[in-house]
Amino acid sequence: MKKTATIAGLVFSMLLILLLVIRTTYSLIINVIDRDGNSEMIDEITIRDLITDDNGMYISEYYDAIRELGINDDEANVLIESIPLNSALNILLKSVVDYRLNGRNKMTGSEIYNLIVEAVNNDQTIDNELRNKVIDKTRKYIQDVADYLYDIKTSKDINVQ
Repeated sequence: MKKTATIAGLVFSMLLILLLVIRTTYSLIINVIDRDGNSEMIDEITIRDLITDDNGMYISEYYDAIRELGINDDEANVLIESIPLNSALNILLKSVVDYRLNGRNKMTGSEIYNLIVEAVNNDQTIDNELRNKVIDKTRKYIQDVADYLYDIKTSKDINVQ
């Protein structure tokens, strides 16, 4: 009986490790090219890219966000599809590229917060209740948001002209 429990424990541990490895191998990478001395992102990255895996399935960050905001999938979709929020994200990602590849300063938490608040306030598809939730939670978690964004890897392709 003890031998069976040990083997079951080892199998369970191996499965858990496998799941963790699979989960951590998915990561977003900002692909960049050098064009006339300027680093440019190759692909547009959206909010959806940050919260889905390669198969388009939501990852834990999506569920964490909707739980923390206290919103449903429809409200989450409004935020995910928000043109001003996606534009703000690309401004932030350009800052990440400049920080990682060009040694420039990171945007401050206040700058990131103000950018998000401006984007939320400029999107007429976001109702006041959802807007207030986003602003409140952004204020609370701005450092986590900044850390998450500045941890995104960048890859510079020097062969593309």
